[in-house]
Amino acid sequence: MKYFRLVLRSLFRSKRRTILTVLFLAVSVFLIATLQSILATLDGFANNPNASNRIAVRHKVSLTNMLPLRYADWIRQQSEVEGVMALQWFGGIYQDPSNFFPNFAADPEPIIRIFKEEITDYSEAEWRDFLRDRNGCIVGEALAKKYGWRVGDVIPLQGTIFPINPRLNLRGIYRSKRTTDEQAMYFHYKLLEEGVPFMKGRVGSFWVRAKHPDDVPRLIERIDRHFSDAAEPTLSETENAFQLAFLKMMGDLATIIHSITGAVLVAILIVSANTMAMAIRERTTEVAVFRAMGFTGSQMLGILMAEGILLALMGGLSGLGLAWLAAGALRTGVGTVIPWLTDFTIPVDTMLFCLHVTMGLGILSTFIPAYRVVRRPIVEGLRAL
Repeated sequence: MKYFRLVLRSLFRSKRRTILTVLFLAVSVFLIATLQSILATLDGFANNPNASNRIAVRHKVSLTNMLPLRYADWIRQQSEVEGVMALQWFGGIYQDPSNFFPNFAADPEPIIRIFKEEITDYSEAEWRDFLRDRNGCIVGEALAKKYGWRVGDVIPLQGTIFPINPRLNLRGIYRSKRTTDEQAMYFHYKLLEEGVPFMKGRVGSFWVRAKHPDDVPRLIERIDRHFSDAAEPTLSETENAFQLAFLKMMGDLATIIHSITGAVLVAILIVSANTMAMAIRERTTEVAVFRAMGFTGSQMLGILMAEGILLALMGGLSGLGLAWLAAGALRTGVGTVIPWLTDFTIPVDTMLFCLHVTMGLGILSTFIPAYRVVRRPIVEGLRAL
């Protein structure tokens, strides 16, 4: 702190260069923090600890191929099984194509047993009304607030995959620990089965809840072995594996994001190294004068290093501030299109990573030119006077 004012005055000797460098660093750190946080959010979605004892059973060939509903009877008889539910992605539109949210046709009774970690709070009276009403549906609280729905409202859906446009009666609103889990709608599978002739006795997938996570590998192997010779063979996998495969349909996001991050880090190193090299080279004579006044080489090296570190810190903190502000916009904006981002935030680990990397690059880009100038003989530095 003894030389802080000196460091600060030297850093802002060229205000334009310093401000432009800080802005570049801020934008770079903002990009890294945002992309890495999106990757962490999607990774958390595909690695849900609450899904450790849930299994998704689908057709072995493709997600679009159907399975007979009768498969549920055999699966339900297995000793490790706690519950089985037929589940079909409906993909309906509410009023406008931009109003995207997950909506499913499902066996109504097992829903809260299969997804009891996600559906943590609900009204028993509303649940009974939902079970009694063939046209009934339940939605998450966040989804209901988004569209201003209340129990008793009629919600029209326009079918995109299936040629029906159901008008659903909102019979219940459930709550969850995560906003992401409150983005879904469930309605009676019978409504889809009766409205679409080719879905009679068929479904896209079964969701199975095992009694214990240790039973999952054994149960997966047994289900697929039992139906391996059937006309419609199955592919069973953990819920996390199923969600990961679904996300991979959007491309290898991890590789893309890591590649962008690497390119940005290289750019940061080049720009910060060039900035500090120019700043230190311009002050060769000044450094020699300070050393002639009694400053040691170590003191001058510390002062020059402090300038580089402070510059990197200013850029890094500014970038993290921008990322934190943008997180709210992504939750309310992109979260309406991609419901998995409704819980988007900048994790502490990502913030620390950005700060450590920025500081490390600041030190690396400053040390070499600073070391060269302080090792230069004082007489050579004073010749320019």
